[in-house]
Amino acid sequence: MKNFWDYLQERFPLQSNGLLIVSYFTANYMLARGALWVGEPLQVSWQFPAGCIVLLLMFFHIRIIDEHKDYAQDLIVHPARVLSQGLVTLNLLRNIGGGIVACELILSLAVGLPAFSMCLVLLFFSWLIYKEFFIGEFLSKHLLFNAFLHMLIMPLYSLYVFSVSSGKYPTSAPETVLLYAWVSYGVGLGYELARKTRAPADERPGLITYSSFMGPYYSAGSALLALLFSGSVSLLVGLFLHFGIWYHATVAILLLIVTAGILHFRLKTNSETAALLPIYAGIFIFAFDILLAAEMIRLHGVVLL
Repeated sequence: MKNFWDYLQERFPLQSNGLLIVSYFTANYMLARGALWVGEPLQVSWQFPAGCIVLLLMFFHIRIIDEHKDYAQDLIVHPARVLSQGLVTLNLLRNIGGGIVACELILSLAVGLPAFSMCLVLLFFSWLIYKEFFIGEFLSKHLLFNAFLHMLIMPLYSLYVFSVSSGKYPTSAPETVLLYAWVSYGVGLGYELARKTRAPADERPGLITYSSFMGPYYSAGSALLALLFSGSVSLLVGLFLHFGIWYHATVAILLLIVTAGILHFRLKTNSETAALLPIYAGIFIFAFDILLAAEMIRLHGVVLL
């Protein structure tokens, strides 16, 4: 049990991941309720924690998929990891993954058929990720396109939350919900690029990073573009929903902070500034979701059922 806990702390820390996933779920949940039932308080029922748990499990089973895909390379590049040392095995993770999928399906079915249907869609997409969309060799040579393709799971997560929140299929989703789903795509892509951008001195043979393929500045610049895209869409959603000026001002400040952080890396490229990039992106993701959830609650109020 200790070895598995050590593995979680190393590869899927529950504190940070749980916080990000709960904030992400909350934002999308409140947005769906407010967009569908305008003028009514945001209702929060048992489906909320059930859906949160499923989303956390979905993110973890993607981590398990990545461990299987990257195992051979990680043995060489990351020999000190818990999995590489054999303290936790792929077979154990596979069994845990099977139990996780079963929990996802059972909880989603309990929430309703729309949520169950979206769960099936997400499981199918995660299987495609495991299979590298059957173009693995091509994707290994086109790393940025690989990221674009894999991050398509993020809008699907948002649509899953919509189904949990509303009890409806995504075909009923309002335009604002569909728009905000692409905010998650942008921030997910930006975080992925930021966490795999390194200073030239930190690149190692066999270690796959976007900076090794694109150069550190193109990699960091691409992360910034992805985050600027998500920020722009978030501002658009705020305009459609008549959010207050404080919302738009805070989004603008967040964009300036991230831009300053990436410019700092550009002007002073070293291990320290590179390590800050995923921190900036992570704060950006968390702040965006909390900001939207807070504004929806301020405008509509909340009712616990």
